[in-house]
Amino acid sequence: MPHIALVGRKALKTRLLILLIYVILSLGAVTMVVPFWLMLTSSVTSNVDSHDYRLFPPYLKDDVALYQKFVESAYNEDSKLYTTVNVGSEISDFKEIKKPEEFKEALVRDFDEWRQKLPYEYKITAHGFSVAKPKLSLMGAHRYQQFLAEKYNNDIEALNRAYNENREYFDLQTPMEQWHQRVYQPLRERRFLEYVEFRNTLPVWFTMPSPVEGDYVEYITNKYDAKPATFAKRYNDPTIKSLADLTVAERLPANPKLAEDWADYVRHQVPYWCVRFDRAAAPAWRAYIEKAYKGDVRLYRRLHAEDPEAAKVRSLADVPLPTTTPTSMAGTADFGGFLEQAVDLKHVRLDTPEIRYRAFLKRKFGTVAAMNEAYGTKHTSFERVRFPMPQADWFHMQANKDLIRKDFLVRNYRDVAAYIAVHGRALWVTIILVVATIFLTLTINPLAAYALSRYNLPSTYKILLFCLATMAFPAEVTAIPNFLLMKKLHMLNTLWALILPGAAAGFSIFLLKGFFDSLPQELYEAAEIDGASEFQMFTKICLPMSTPVMAVIGLGAFGAAYGSFMWAFIVCPDRDMWTLMVWLQQMRVWAPQSMIFAALVLASIPPLIVFIFAQNIIMRGVIIPTEK
Repeated sequence: MPHIALVGRKALKTRLLILLIYVILSLGAVTMVVPFWLMLTSSVTSNVDSHDYRLFPPYLKDDVALYQKFVESAYNEDSKLYTTVNVGSEISDFKEIKKPEEFKEALVRDFDEWRQKLPYEYKITAHGFSVAKPKLSLMGAHRYQQFLAEKYNNDIEALNRAYNENREYFDLQTPMEQWHQRVYQPLRERRFLEYVEFRNTLPVWFTMPSPVEGDYVEYITNKYDAKPATFAKRYNDPTIKSLADLTVAERLPANPKLAEDWADYVRHQVPYWCVRFDRAAAPAWRAYIEKAYKGDVRLYRRLHAEDPEAAKVRSLADVPLPTTTPTSMAGTADFGGFLEQAVDLKHVRLDTPEIRYRAFLKRKFGTVAAMNEAYGTKHTSFERVRFPMPQADWFHMQANKDLIRKDFLVRNYRDVAAYIAVHGRALWVTIILVVATIFLTLTINPLAAYALSRYNLPSTYKILLFCLATMAFPAEVTAIPNFLLMKKLHMLNTLWALILPGAAAGFSIFLLKGFFDSLPQELYEAAEIDGASEFQMFTKICLPMSTPVMAVIGLGAFGAAYGSFMWAFIVCPDRDMWTLMVWLQQMRVWAPQSMIFAALVLASIPPLIVFIFAQNIIMRGVIIPTEK
């Protein structure tokens, strides 16, 4: 019966009291919902906004916030790579990135046309490799994995034979390309060639030019301890006031100080692949080869055995001056040694992406004024032109906003789902564990409780005391004895080790006995008169009337089995026997916070579904005592 009568509810004080109760309950509901909602919104973030903790992710409406996330993804979550490509744009966090100044669409169109035609060593992949996590998304490595799966007809064994590897699934990540480093020389094997083939299938905004000039600026910064104020005085050039004004010249500069730094950089730092030797350097090359191999052509052939052209060399004088960087180890060593020690730098020409881009602009416009008018820029000379990567990123972000927003919304969830799907047998082990645990819990415990309730055994209270004693100690106390028992029974790395220790629970037996004791004895007497057996009374009378408390016990068994981590990790060290929670716990070692939140959200869905289906049955337990 209600605590407040219908007449009493009309009083003002009573209504205010009821209102206060509802307010308190609503606040309590908010305190439960808001943390989960924050976890939900944080699960669709990335490193750049994962610590904002907002109830609504800004990037779903704010283009600048979306631009920051897009740029973070494009530069593989590496702020240093961003500052290397965009010289003069020093950032420590991608949240510092602003919307680029106004520009004309022709700027990006021409830039895309130019970078689309660059050779593979002149550009690196965007939205690809990540040191934080594998980027299984609509962008980046997910496309690479799809490309390989289609190429090898989803046959991982065929891929393993081709790449001489031993993988269990298509989890190859895009390589971390370092073309702006001095001696970055990937093996021209099948894996590399197929990756280049894959990269050629990507849209133009999935690549960016190799940042050689950014590497040069970093070299000068380290050399002079990052003191830009000294540059104008050192170079006696008023146009060079900061790091942003430094560019790599194609030839040895006329300015003595610039020439000194240029020569130092070329001798010791510049990437080999962008160095070109003039024909005038051929005599010095022959002299260097003669000295390096001491006139022994057989030694040259032996060291250059991987180069088929080396077998045709009859004397060291026949070794041609390389027009491009050799790909063999010995050839690269000769090329680098000649560059560092022997060549006259007047015969050296740099062929960097920046130099190529400026030459492209000169050919297209002829004058800086014409270029500024066409692009809406304010450059003073072609030599100061930088890659318009911020403008290109903004343009392509605007053109693909729906795709990019969708990708950021589902990326973390797809990562977690793919991680679980390809690692071990986590789903099957967890499903079997949960189903078997619930079945045994709802079989063993009710039988034991029914026996204690129906039969007045002399030792009933001692047995109940023993059951209650098991509740006095945490599970960690019994972990070692249980582990030793499982080991002696040879059950480690089996489902039995996961299921049996929790099949019987003292609390469940105690709770069920109390519920069975509350059932009217007249029900049993009537059943006995009708000739029902003990088992029939248990199944036809007790169990149907015990549905609410059975639901509570089953729900607890589900939660214990589904959320078990430590025990599952201890008794099943074999990765094939790891449960879902063990895999998710291991994921915390490398995954970022946003991906962990996504894993928690996905992991909370099964308990939520089970509770929704069980709550009506549980609520009936509140009514049953009054009905009896």
